[in-house]
Amino acid sequence: MVAAASQLLIQLIANMTVIALPDIAIELNFSAEALLWVNIIYMMSFVAFSLPFAKIISQYGVKKSTKISLLLLFVSILISLFSINDMMFLLSRLMQGFSAAILAISLYVIIVEEFEDSEIGSALGVVSSAGYIGLLIAPVVMGFAIVLFDWKWAFVMVLPIIAILMILLNRIDYEWTTEKKHVDNIGSLIYVVMMCLFTYGMTLLDEFGIVFVVVSFILFIILVKVEKNVPEPIFNFKLLKDAKYVIGNYAAMVTYFTTTITITVLALHLQYILDVEEIIVSFILLIAPIVMIGLSGLSGRLSNRIDSRLISGVAMMFICASSILFFFVDFISFNIILVACALQGIGNGLFSAPNNKYVLTLVDEKDLPDASSVLSTSKEFGKILSSGIFTVILSIFIGNQQLGPEHIDHLFIQSANLMMFICILLNLSAAILLFYSKLRYDYAPNENTVRFFKRIAPEWAKKRVYDKYDY
Repeated sequence: MVAAASQLLIQLIANMTVIALPDIAIELNFSAEALLWVNIIYMMSFVAFSLPFAKIISQYGVKKSTKISLLLLFVSILISLFSINDMMFLLSRLMQGFSAAILAISLYVIIVEEFEDSEIGSALGVVSSAGYIGLLIAPVVMGFAIVLFDWKWAFVMVLPIIAILMILLNRIDYEWTTEKKHVDNIGSLIYVVMMCLFTYGMTLLDEFGIVFVVVSFILFIILVKVEKNVPEPIFNFKLLKDAKYVIGNYAAMVTYFTTTITITVLALHLQYILDVEEIIVSFILLIAPIVMIGLSGLSGRLSNRIDSRLISGVAMMFICASSILFFFVDFISFNIILVACALQGIGNGLFSAPNNKYVLTLVDEKDLPDASSVLSTSKEFGKILSSGIFTVILSIFIGNQQLGPEHIDHLFIQSANLMMFICILLNLSAAILLFYSKLRYDYAPNENTVRFFKRIAPEWAKKRVYDKYDY
């Protein structure tokens, strides 16, 4: 219940402000450039502090860290409610970002520590469903708050969830702990600065943004050199030696990359190209999350019986199929667009719980906070990367021109097609890698086949077989 409510809370905090941006801008006197920072600063804070907080959680315990993050989140919401200018509100979003980072790490550690291997898949399915519910209702909660009261009331509606979480945590009379690790202050500082510069640069990708991205890559090289000589590095590079672990995180990044940009492209296409009313667009965008909620629990239970990589690979094929349909969005009927939304919902619903289980159960208990933070960072990284690439594509094809005129709409379609083509390639690569991971690392040859091979094969080949298999 704690993990599921935490995931619900994270998604609400992350996605509520999108609809309210115009109202926030008017009330708090945001400039157009500053308004972009409402979501940028949240993502920047979440990504930058995930890895350092993984070490801190290992020092002080998961339950204690979760309580502290909830208190910080409560304070940040109060700052949002009583903000009198744009700087105060941006400060609250900064605090919400690193509070959500602690929650995201803690909830995965709780699940893996609390449940047996045979139950982890089902538990993660429930947690994923809670996240999709948060993703689904976040715009609705803010919409009702704006219509009935004021945008600030959406933040008030979040406070009961924080109170419930504190009550649930106080009813648990034990702590989840992992091996305590030293916090690498120098590595943490380099990492935080690197991720802040990269997030800002990739989100805007103007002439300054490109410079920030380049500087972040230089800092990454420095980080690698510094961390080689540290006994407890901020990032455990040893985890990257496991190809299966890398593939699982890559697949998570690709899924969030595709989902984030598909929502953006589809919403713009429906409104500007097909001239669909906003209320109808919102209902169309609900299709995928509704399907996700229905399938998340099922996929979690399936992962207890079927290898998670097989389920995740099949899920990536569904997402790839939806990307292919969206690639031809200018030629397909409205009903096929609805089918594409459903396919994406099926893919995401099947993918999340099995892949989370696959990644988190590959590591030792002492590395669980690190693995949890890397998984959360991979997902946010996918969002940031997709936004940055699409920004570059739009600037190349359209520049500063406004959508609306027919020739500009044609350029937008070309931009969207290129973005969907990139998604198709990424989804295919992730699916292939997941299937390859199963075949390459867990495939056991049939005993009779090996014996037959021994009888017909040349001596040099037989020796290799004898050395590898004890038949």
